[in-house]
Amino acid sequence: MISIVYCTINPNPQHTQHLKRSVGIKDVEIIEYINKGEGLTKFYNKALEETTNDIVVFCHDDISINTTKWGKKIIKHFNETDFGILGVAGTTDLPSTGRWWDDTGKMLGQVKHIHEGKHWNSIYCPNFGEKILPSVIVDGLFFVVNKKRIKESFDNDFKGFHFYEIDFCLANHLLDTKVGVMSNIRIAHKSIGKTNEEWENNRKQFVKKYEMSLPQNIKGQIFYDNTYPYIKSPPHVGIIIPTKGNIELLTQCVNSIWEKDDYPTITIYIADTGSTPKEKEKINELIDQHSTYSDRPRKIKLIEYYYYNFAQINNDVVKNHVDDGVEILLFCNNDIKLINNAISKMVNVFDKKRNVGTVGARLYFGDGKIQHSGIITFLDEGQNIRLSHKGLFTYYNYHPHTTEVLGNTAAFMMIKKEIFNKLGQFNEDYIECFEDVELNVTCLSKRLKNYFVSEAVCYHYESQTRNNDKEKNKRQGEDHFNRIIPFIINNKRSYDYFENISAEHLDRLIKKIKKEEKVI
Repeated sequence: MISIVYCTINPNPQHTQHLKRSVGIKDVEIIEYINKGEGLTKFYNKALEETTNDIVVFCHDDISINTTKWGKKIIKHFNETDFGILGVAGTTDLPSTGRWWDDTGKMLGQVKHIHEGKHWNSIYCPNFGEKILPSVIVDGLFFVVNKKRIKESFDNDFKGFHFYEIDFCLANHLLDTKVGVMSNIRIAHKSIGKTNEEWENNRKQFVKKYEMSLPQNIKGQIFYDNTYPYIKSPPHVGIIIPTKGNIELLTQCVNSIWEKDDYPTITIYIADTGSTPKEKEKINELIDQHSTYSDRPRKIKLIEYYYYNFAQINNDVVKNHVDDGVEILLFCNNDIKLINNAISKMVNVFDKKRNVGTVGARLYFGDGKIQHSGIITFLDEGQNIRLSHKGLFTYYNYHPHTTEVLGNTAAFMMIKKEIFNKLGQFNEDYIECFEDVELNVTCLSKRLKNYFVSEAVCYHYESQTRNNDKEKNKRQGEDHFNRIIPFIINNKRSYDYFENISAEHLDRLIKKIKKEEKVI
């Protein structure tokens, strides 16, 4: 069934017993090689020949496996997928330097470290259960191969204990053997993994060998499902989409709402802010196309404005155009495209949770990297408060389940109409952006909870509708420093959502800022 191989300087019966107890399989072969500093490739290639099973686990002798019956999980992974190499830590991007941890946002997996009485976790992405995350390479502390699926063995030219596994994985990856990271096996490593002269020499050797093949990267997978939640009495959802030109994006957005989600009660309000007459003709054609659809006409209304201001436009649509029967508002950019039945999954939060403020979705750029999985606040190196989105520009570093967050981007955000009006709608004093962040923080101040719904998934083609110009950046900076950051500082309920700071440190920092009247 499974063979387990490890090298050790001296016989290590305790490690063998640990492996036997935790693997959860009776038919297991364990081979211990006594290695007095000869490196690993010689012994690992010997193991590929001598092991009697197709599935071979290679591991260090200074690890403990904190998952019971982990052997059965490995067998299931290989039976249900076509992966050839699996590990517990790895990366989707291997740079030309070979230093694969330089971009931690592309790293995968979770490993616990134990050293000199201290314990800490290296968490590069959430636990995705039984899902396997495709990677370019995996770390050598614990990895598994299916001998029938690999194309290359270990390169004996790599002496010592470094880069042997990186070379092995990349050699096989380049020959289309699938490499991946498992989420459901937990490893504790009694090491901090320091580099040394041998490591640096092997890195140079590796880079020289693969100079024509580096860098290597693979696109992450977008995980989602289309299961429909049961909603007893589906509330009427009003979707507000400001737009100007970009008719193809708008059409794609509107079509995806009904193609991907058969939510029964929707009205779309297209707020045009300056499209040309020909573009407006196309919008009306889109409206006509949907209004005559089957036996259930799709409701779309066009509202025309001569100016653009995000807060003012959305507020006006809600005040003067949204139908009385609409219970939930969905603010939606025109460059959104639903991947699954995101609307139903978001509405379900209002049905299942109490005291709901805003509800947001998992949004992706067109290249498959995360654009939004909840708004976060953090401190930069200068101890200044900053805003960003959880997992920005990564593939997998998002909350995998519905989670309370500081807030959600109004690029695709739900809120009850009654609450939106009671909170005073969007603050129209903002010049460029962040009025949505203020609304989210206001929800928190009123003891409402903002939820990020990981199961609701969309594309947000943000780069296609935003221009990077100096004047715009200047306006955005004014909104950030002079409006939204002071607002956050003055609302203590937002403090619980800071990413990288203790409550005590944050409290001291806020007091200092207020005392000095510091402009952040």
